[in-house]
Amino acid sequence: MFQYFWLHKSDLPPHVGTPNFSPTHLTWLATVFILIVAILFWYRRQSTPVRYRARLIIAVLLMAGDLIRWTWAGIIGHYNVQEMLPLHLCTVSVIIEVTSVFSTKKLFKEFAYAIGMPGALAALLTPDWGVYPFLSFQYLQSVTTHSLLVLLPVLWIWGEGFRPNARELPRTFGLLAGLSVIAATANYFLGSNYMFLREAPKDTPLEIFETWFGNPGYIVPLVGLVLVIWFVFYTPWAVIAHFKKAVAEKAPRLPDADEA
Repeated sequence: MFQYFWLHKSDLPPHVGTPNFSPTHLTWLATVFILIVAILFWYRRQSTPVRYRARLIIAVLLMAGDLIRWTWAGIIGHYNVQEMLPLHLCTVSVIIEVTSVFSTKKLFKEFAYAIGMPGALAALLTPDWGVYPFLSFQYLQSVTTHSLLVLLPVLWIWGEGFRPNARELPRTFGLLAGLSVIAATANYFLGSNYMFLREAPKDTPLEIFETWFGNPGYIVPLVGLVLVIWFVFYTPWAVIAHFKKAVAEKAPRLPDADEA
């Protein structure tokens, strides 16, 4: 059962992977969703110090996941700069979300919600690590990391009261654009595919875009998809804010002591 646990994908025999939307994939996906909801309910009932320690634990797990992955790849002789520099979107999101645990800058939390969380959700729904069997280090590490990338923003929003603000999107997009330039530069010199800017990953919606629009044409609908995701992610908060403002304006104002 665990004979493939530590193997790299290049050392695996064919047909041992976990296809997307297979019973195994759907089962662990449902499990992740249930765990995130359960942790949120538990988190909301805890004191402020316990909540802070919980966020610290998540931050440590996020950083440890990537460090252990790089160590694993080095030990088995498969570490390479084309795949394992911290330039993939998920790794960048890990760094930003961990930083946001220790920082008061709203931009980092906004990036986690607007970029990290949708990216992690997309990866969980259509993972590109399906070449690995479920009971393998790389598969379990990927599932854990991306689940935690979703969990942390969930705790901020529904456990801490953080409210996403669409006015922060230009700065968020600017940060993403800057990181994309760094990734594209690395891709040019290393022949890598960081942030999937050179070619679309297999078995994902980006592969469909590449089939329809070619390469690098698939990046254009990718940007459009990001805008659609932002509309879905931010519209409810804008509606809620507008509703609260309207209610506050209609509420009768109590007279001041000087007016009484």
